[in-house]
Amino acid sequence: MLGCGIDGCGGGCVAGGVFRYLLLLLACWLVLPVAASDGVQPDREDQQVMSSWAFLNAHPDLKFRREGWLAYEEGDFEQARTHFLASAGFADKLSQAMLAEMAWTGRGQPVDRPLGYAWADLAAERGYPQFVVLRESYWSALDPAEREHAIERGQSLLAEYADEVARPRMAGELRKARRQMIAGRPNRSAVVRIPGKGGLWTTIRGHDFYANKFWEPKYYEAWTDAVWTEPPRGKVEVGAPERVGQKTP
Repeated sequence: MLGCGIDGCGGGCVAGGVFRYLLLLLACWLVLPVAASDGVQPDREDQQVMSSWAFLNAHPDLKFRREGWLAYEEGDFEQARTHFLASAGFADKLSQAMLAEMAWTGRGQPVDRPLGYAWADLAAERGYPQFVVLRESYWSALDPAEREHAIERGQSLLAEYADEVARPRMAGELRKARRQMIAGRPNRSAVVRIPGKGGLWTTIRGHDFYANKFWEPKYYEAWTDAVWTEPPRGKVEVGAPERVGQKTP
């Protein structure tokens, strides 16, 4: 279990552990099948829906997050940052947390710790526990001048990426996609065949594809909040903390 009270770390050890946890979350969401039994976490049917080409094109938050993860895995950090920025504009908190870590560590851009904190503060906007830990670990590592700068940097991000503006932007995408893809009353008993890349087709039950949590903005937001309140489970091993410059026996 990740915590935020390791003595002598100055916040850096915890931030590293939380970031490894964020990478695990990305893998769980976009690469590995996620099993669930509580109806909140994506099950295999949800994963099938969410991985379809048509669904991702209708959900830019997940589409660009996925593209960002793939670029990050390939070591193309500049491209990853571009995709995470796009996803962040549609209120994706995991992408905002990734931008925080990339600014903090200088991946895809120069090191910018105040900007890293500003992104972490946005990622923690809804109080999701794992992102609050990341934000607080960064804050504890900043010096007074950096903290003042971080607050200033955060103000410039709010107008573009805060929930107040980003969630309505995402809601507009969902409404537009619903009008284009499932015009009229959806037939939940039907089988949906979705064209994919390479001429392949994906067959999905209408009950799964047309679920309100995927297409109705208020339900989509509630489902997203529920997922991140209790994110996909996984095991993360965080090594013992070391001071910078400390020799390892």
